Amino acid sequence: MFSKKEIFSIPNILCYLRILLVPVFLYVYFKLEADNNNHYLSVLILIISSITDFLDGFIARKYDMITELGKLVDPMADKLTQLVVACTLVVSYPSYIWLIVIILLKDGMLLLAGIYLLKKSGKHLEQAEMPGKVATCVFFVVSIILLAFNPGINISNIMIYTTVVLMVIAMVHYAKGLYNLAQ
Repeated sequence: MFSKKEIFSIPNILCYLRILLVPVFLYVYFKLEADNNNHYLSVLILIISSITDFLDGFIARKYDMITELGKLVDPMADKLTQLVVACTLVVSYPSYIWLIVIILLKDGMLLLAGIYLLKKSGKHLEQAEMPGKVATCVFFVVSIILLAFNPGINISNIMIYTTVVLMVIAMVHYAKGLYNLAQ
């Protein structure tokens, strides 16, 4: 199905690493750092995850290492990481529930409409587009800031709701793209 070269390409290995960091993040957050409320190791894990996300795309595009496997694994790693981080932080920041709702709605829409369009017409959306990339970047920056500095509730809510707005914009953008493909 996938060649050895595809499976072991540097961008795909970075995606695998990002997936492996998810349970590490959970363990560190809930076991190692649960008592002291200092989440610096969790922050470091999210920073590493964010860097691997940037690097896998950069390397794949720059060195023509885009693979069909990477097109599957990269978004899966992104969605898994986002959802786990949002579900983790909702404990400390209840307004993260809105991010969870938007993530589930957007990704559910992309999955279901994508499958439908692929079966119906053989068409599909290309890779992530700028509104989605911006929303994802802001999501991780906000999550890292909240973990590292634990600002007051007002500042936290402003940051979280700004992220919600950006994710809604990305969701609408992708919905328009799906609608256009269906025409």
